Amino acid sequence: MKKGKDHEAGFLPRYRVLDLADEKGVYCGKLLGDLGAEVIKVEPPGGDKTRSRGPFFNNDVHPEKSLYFLCYNTSKGSLTLNLEHPDGRAIFKKLVAAADTVVETFPVGYLASLGLDYAALKQINPRLVMASITPFGQTGPLKEYEVSDLIAQGMSGYMQLVGDPWGPPLRLGNEHSNFAPSQYAAVAILAALHYRDAASGRGQYIDISMQEALITFCQEQLAAAAWLERGENVIRQGPTHPIAKPGGLYSCKDGWTSIFIVTPKEWDDLAQWMYEVTGDREILEEKYKGGLISRYEYRDLVEAMFLNFAGMLTKKEIFEEGQKREIAVHPVNDVADLLSDTQLTSRGFWVELDHPIVGRLKYPKGAWYCEDMPLLRKAAPLLGEDNERIYCGELGYTKKELTTLRKAGVI
Repeated sequence: MKKGKDHEAGFLPRYRVLDLADEKGVYCGKLLGDLGAEVIKVEPPGGDKTRSRGPFFNNDVHPEKSLYFLCYNTSKGSLTLNLEHPDGRAIFKKLVAAADTVVETFPVGYLASLGLDYAALKQINPRLVMASITPFGQTGPLKEYEVSDLIAQGMSGYMQLVGDPWGPPLRLGNEHSNFAPSQYAAVAILAALHYRDAASGRGQYIDISMQEALITFCQEQLAAAAWLERGENVIRQGPTHPIAKPGGLYSCKDGWTSIFIVTPKEWDDLAQWMYEVTGDREILEEKYKGGLISRYEYRDLVEAMFLNFAGMLTKKEIFEEGQKREIAVHPVNDVADLLSDTQLTSRGFWVELDHPIVGRLKYPKGAWYCEDMPLLRKAAPLLGEDNERIYCGELGYTKKELTTLRKAGVI
């Protein structure tokens, strides 16, 4: 199949992905597109629902100015198509015949009700790789249940690990539950495409559960191991380390800083620095020296003295002087800090892309750097920007037929 000119660069230009995903899987398509695949977002004629999701550029509510849509749809194209219209389903089958991958997030059974599930689509294209992202997967007693991000984090056990020891479980921000399944879907799709092309010659159906994806992201806390070994839930630690003192997050003059003191040398260097800044000789006393356990006895006093010290300095001052003294201390960055961060800037992490409606905006690239791959290839698509290229140039429709299909609500 002929590929569009915007899809010639990157590592995956030979693959075409039909992206039917909502927020649960939008990041999957972005990852594949940024890596070079030709990702076509198949939107309802009125546009994907996230085009109506704020915040909006310059607070102007407009389907081409949703910052959410602009962020998570880089390197994609756009077709409008009504899958609930018989003619729309017929067109979609034509698209599937020449596609490599479909990514979808509809409720379990929805595509089957339209005759567009994997069992039907693989009859059209046996090499198709299809990934479905749903709250609990395609099987099991909860398969038809819907979730919000709050519910997904709660039912995965993720929230049990977040918050203060004396407080309730807390939710991580920014709809964290959408990223884990999207990443698993992207990796599984690439593996299935490689297996297809290198060995089997056939496609695969990939069933992604948001709940299961999030559970695997909890494992660095060894929550399951702690329960099996001791019959106890991992205790939430809050902003400070349970043993290292000082250790964790602490407020400073202009925000927050993180520190982790373990060895006697680290403590001696920090104590000397704190004395130089505050003039308080208490911190130099012998009782605070030694290892973690000896200092833990005085944890409240140690943390109070550190907070007094930190409150006299900025994040930048603490970080720069701490590095000179070989102390493990770092700033807790906010957005302004990240945009001006010299490390990120030196690696080209922030990339400017030109969008025909909102102009040039700064975007974060993927968390990778490869010499032969562009950082980001194009801004998010305008609604239906590829209709004529694909419907006319590839499927053979005339411009007059496109007008008729548009008036009938098919595209």
